[in-house]
Amino acid sequence: MATTVETTRMLPTSRAVFEHAKIVFVMEGLVDVETVGGTHLLHPGMSLVLGSRRWCRVRPLPSVRTWTLYVNEEFLRTQSNWLLPHRDRVISGVHLRDWDGAPRVLHLGLSALRALEPIWRQMSLLRDEATPPEIVAVRTVELFARAAEQALPVLLAPHERSASPAGQQMPISGRLTEPELVGHVGRAIQLLRERMAEPWTVLRLAAAVSVSRTHLTRLFVTHTGAAPMVYLRELRLTEFTRLLEESDLSVASAAAQVGWTDARVASAWFRRRFGTTPSRYRSAPHPSCSESTSR
Repeated sequence: MATTVETTRMLPTSRAVFEHAKIVFVMEGLVDVETVGGTHLLHPGMSLVLGSRRWCRVRPLPSVRTWTLYVNEEFLRTQSNWLLPHRDRVISGVHLRDWDGAPRVLHLGLSALRALEPIWRQMSLLRDEATPPEIVAVRTVELFARAAEQALPVLLAPHERSASPAGQQMPISGRLTEPELVGHVGRAIQLLRERMAEPWTVLRLAAAVSVSRTHLTRLFVTHTGAAPMVYLRELRLTEFTRLLEESDLSVASAAAQVGWTDARVASAWFRRRFGTTPSRYRSAPHPSCSESTSR
């Protein structure tokens, strides 16, 4: 139905075709995305929507971090019609009712994408839980709806961004989160990104940013959608994937470089994310197509 993948890249990709529609959200860096409709330069805060079975190629400038939502196109269209029933109330080009699957660039803004990132991470983690497929499907729909709710303020046309209806009092009129607490999470994430190969524990990370272990865990779940060590595991897995694609390091060396001393641990988490082993992933490139046969 739908899933998300965080990716970091420093090298161009080959041209590839996906069965699912995809929405690429640029979090950091610049990237050229080449499609049959031309090349699109994306900055942080921008997104590109592409229909199923359409090719694209990515060229980082010089590096980029993205979240990509891979989604069944019928599901995407249905949810768009359900969540945005009035096409004239959203900004031009956003609604998918008349979309033919051609590449479409959206300018949601970096603040909106940062608000979406914890939701995408929770959707990504659904694949790591031994839960019945029906529960996964329900949870996916729930997270998709939450993402739409987060993005709604920037999707509505300017003349529709009005205050709450008269007579409906909102109980919250200001920020509830203390800025310094958000800062603790930011510093912790920076440490994990810069020193992911180190043997981190929640206790050690909490000490490094001067908060309690319990409080740091609560802050991480609130602001990132995952506990600290789960977040670290996902960082390692994302960088491990990049090294498999962009270097000739052995699986063991790539695993060690991101902090997994046992390559079997890296392989197990990789298989849970992609459904294949690192070695098979390297030896079987994703399907691609030529310009003459692609849309």
